[in-house]
Amino acid sequence: MGSLSIAFFEPWLGGSHRAFLDAWGARTRHRLSVHGLPPRHWRWRQEASAWELARAVDPASPPDVIACSGYVDLPRLHGFLPRSWTGRPSLLYLHETQLTYPGGDADRDLTHGFSNILSAVRADQVVFNSAFHLEEFRGAAEDLLRRLPRPSPRGDLSRALDGAAVIPPLPDLKGVPLGPGGDGPLRVAFPHRLEPDKDPSAFAEAIAAAASLGAELEVELLGGHPEKATPAIAASIARLTPWLRNRHHVEERGRYLEILGRCDVVVSTARHEFFGVAYAEAMAAGCSPLAPARLNYPALLAGYDRTDALTGTFVDPADLAGRLGALARDPESLRSTARRRAARAAAMPFDADPAALSLDQVIDRLAP
Repeated sequence: MGSLSIAFFEPWLGGSHRAFLDAWGARTRHRLSVHGLPPRHWRWRQEASAWELARAVDPASPPDVIACSGYVDLPRLHGFLPRSWTGRPSLLYLHETQLTYPGGDADRDLTHGFSNILSAVRADQVVFNSAFHLEEFRGAAEDLLRRLPRPSPRGDLSRALDGAAVIPPLPDLKGVPLGPGGDGPLRVAFPHRLEPDKDPSAFAEAIAAAASLGAELEVELLGGHPEKATPAIAASIARLTPWLRNRHHVEERGRYLEILGRCDVVVSTARHEFFGVAYAEAMAAGCSPLAPARLNYPALLAGYDRTDALTGTFVDPADLAGRLGALARDPESLRSTARRRAARAAAMPFDADPAALSLDQVIDRLAP
């Protein structure tokens, strides 16, 4: 099949959403054009972006396929697009969904979650970034629709989700260099935001517990700013001071990957994660994984060939502390080339190259 034109609408053209489009644009055999807006005022983006983006397109140049992220209200977009674009098949890629986005129920605006539901119903093809995300959204959406009066699009949503594809968000894992690991005590990477959904307090608790039992450790905090954290999380991070090498988000990409490559273990204590790009990058850098047996982590670790009983998934912070303590007694065992390549190999199925090919194949099936 030949090259197709794709018009992708992205109201949040920044961060992981932009990285996804940059990676796809660099790999696709199709012709991808991006219609985007700066990444700010997300609630208003979801409300108004369909109108704002649609009015800027060229009526004389309709694409073969319309695509968008979950920040677009797809039914509204179809309503505002020129008539010459009417009837073009549409793809919805969901990095996240508002029904299950981290936050208390009191803060959750079900209007935006319902917009995700209607967008999924309207799309000719829905794509999720992980199977965990798909099933989590299915459960939350069905629960919401059961509580709403009829008529309800439960049947249409079920059919849309039954036909949904799962494609990783195109992380450039081959571009992450394999590092040598640490050169002293066990070096532990925590590459996540210092926010409640990543539960950095549980991480700090495990580090402190392992150290209290005599473990020698070094910690790299790479994904957040302690001064911007909640008071409770800031207090937890302060407990890590004796073991910290780095305590801030590292902006420069090369430096970030260099630090990852000099870590032995990557730890997550997340309570919510739609996919886990930062975690996959750490594995690609050679870090042995320690992650909770929940969310998308079982899928990320599915190909991990363990040579011990210490790495892989853990049960709770006490279990994590015990594993860190045991690994700290022999950090060199994690630094062999074979061991680090095993972690990298487990991450590679999620790399951008095969993911972009899968996305292209989904586009092929949508072609008119």
